[in-house]
Amino acid sequence: MVTINDIVQIELSKNEVLSCLGKTRQNRFIDNLRYRPRSVQFDCKLRGYVGEVAIKNWFEQHGIIVDATDYLEDGDSIDIDFLVKGKNIELKTSLIPDYDGNLTNVIANRDIKLIRRGAVSIEQLQGDVHLQIYYTPKRLERDNWLKSRRFDLSGTDEELYHAFQANNYQTAFFVAWMDKPALIQKINSLPTDKRTWGYALRDFWNCKLYQSKKPLELIDYLNSLG
Repeated sequence: MVTINDIVQIELSKNEVLSCLGKTRQNRFIDNLRYRPRSVQFDCKLRGYVGEVAIKNWFEQHGIIVDATDYLEDGDSIDIDFLVKGKNIELKTSLIPDYDGNLTNVIANRDIKLIRRGAVSIEQLQGDVHLQIYYTPKRLERDNWLKSRRFDLSGTDEELYHAFQANNYQTAFFVAWMDKPALIQKINSLPTDKRTWGYALRDFWNCKLYQSKKPLELIDYLNSLG
């Protein structure tokens, strides 16, 4: 069971966030979950790229080599897929729901965001391992702040860093993860009507954070692959 004491806090430098801003500006965001202003879309994609750097750095600190990286647009954010020792590792990044207010409540109330993508059964879920990162800004509060401001996305990375208050993303919190075999077993043990939940235009598989696996256990799992 995951608790607040199991969370891994990952610090990034300002230059690393600046590099993510540059990448965000170069790539168009596909908003297929719900309509959001361009500034909110930009912010979602930015934190996805920051999450990529955070996890790569953390893997490197533990001697884990990422063989390849790919990206999948999901509207709500951006999925970062890592290939490590033949396993596809899918990263989810989120802000704290305003109702929860803090990471302790997030762990108690929220799920790893596993989009169903029309799959009839959990066995059809893509990805071998799923990670969930959170950043401390509150989602609705930040969305409203972004909507209330005008951003010149043609500005320099330094200008955008200050305009978007991107220092909020220099600390990432790796909260939990789940591998597909364990998830299949868990989902199939649930009543049919409890296996998924809905938000906006998507359905998600039930994968409670507190019932998932502790971050440091991921290193043992990957090392066990040889």
